Amino acid sequence: MTISVYPATVDANIKAQDSPSVDAFGRWRVSMPHVLFDTKLTHSAEPEFWDDSEVSGTGTSSTHDSDRASVVMAVTASTAGKRVRQTFSRPNYQPGKSQLVVMTGILGTGESGLTTEIGQHDDKNGAFFRNEDGVVYVVKKSYATGTAVDTTVAQSSWNLDKMDGTGSSGITVDWSKTQIFLMDYQWLGVGRVRFGLDINGIIYYVHEMLHANALDVVFMSTPNNPLRYSIENDGTAGAASMEHLCSSVASECGRDETGVDYWYSTEGTHVDANAANAIYALVGVRLQTGHTGEPVQFRSASVLTQTNDDFEWLLFRNPTVAGTFTYNDATSGPFQYAKGATVNTVTPTGDAIAGGFGHSGESKSSSIFYEGGFGEAIDGTRDEFVLCVRPLSANADIEGGLTLSVNH
Repeated sequence: MTISVYPATVDANIKAQDSPSVDAFGRWRVSMPHVLFDTKLTHSAEPEFWDDSEVSGTGTSSTHDSDRASVVMAVTASTAGKRVRQTFSRPNYQPGKSQLVVMTGILGTGESGLTTEIGQHDDKNGAFFRNEDGVVYVVKKSYATGTAVDTTVAQSSWNLDKMDGTGSSGITVDWSKTQIFLMDYQWLGVGRVRFGLDINGIIYYVHEMLHANALDVVFMSTPNNPLRYSIENDGTAGAASMEHLCSSVASECGRDETGVDYWYSTEGTHVDANAANAIYALVGVRLQTGHTGEPVQFRSASVLTQTNDDFEWLLFRNPTVAGTFTYNDATSGPFQYAKGATVNTVTPTGDAIAGGFGHSGESKSSSIFYEGGFGEAIDGTRDEFVLCVRPLSANADIEGGLTLSVNH
């Protein structure tokens, strides 16, 4: 008995040569990928993971639709404006491992004056699909020379499959429909980047960019880039929209914990937590300027009360801290840190990502599981994480600290 799974025109055989059967490093795609980041928009626009901003002009919008499990990004007719949705986090690439980026959405057919983009990039580095003036490109953005440079290849010049019906797949892509966009790469500074589409469960690579034995510099400054969807009207196009659906980044050969740990604390000077149930800052940490994309994980928090007071400890992401809370560069590690004082009360405007309770006169240490990392907004605002304490009685003397790991 013969069972036909794919149409006769589809070559679904496993191949040992260069094909979708192997990852970016030529390994069989048989190992369990380690997910570094993923989101779906079933219930909200996921504002804890995605920054959403009108970065220039006016007349742009983002609207979440729970029925469609998507965010529709739109621009107004004859109005210059750009709307961007970008992840706060930057998934960490580990050398020697294939990194696979999969993003779904509607790029759109486009028109003169309109640009839409879907991919893993910021304003300096990355790889992505672009529709500009109705022409679709794959793009590599590089800051290796100190200036952002785009290498663009139009669909008519793609070197693997032009997706216009003349390629090996025989498929003519419809950019007005939902697509599964994918990119995989072996960075190592000089590796290969492949761009593809997953259609009906089969990966079709459309273009590859080769760099080893060709460049005298890395092909982009960093592989640790955010995921991004964007739409821009230069002021001459009509009203238009694009759709953001779902995203995932995976390391195709697992992930090894090769980090270095760092400890930051109140350093022997306790915080006078004088008012019961007020929240006081103990220690704040953030990345130094120029360290965007450093892969950071929390290890643990430790809090000690030197007085006969019970307490609740909390770790906040981006809270509002009163008084002067000064960050200084650490002598080791890529961090800045700040130490709290009596005046540094906290308004929990950010998310509490961890917490617990401690008894009077004891030290409380707890491990922290938080995969969000130290992110950055589109405008460059860095995440700040502040270890805090809420005394359950008055006049508590409390110290605390955080252990963080920087992976490579």
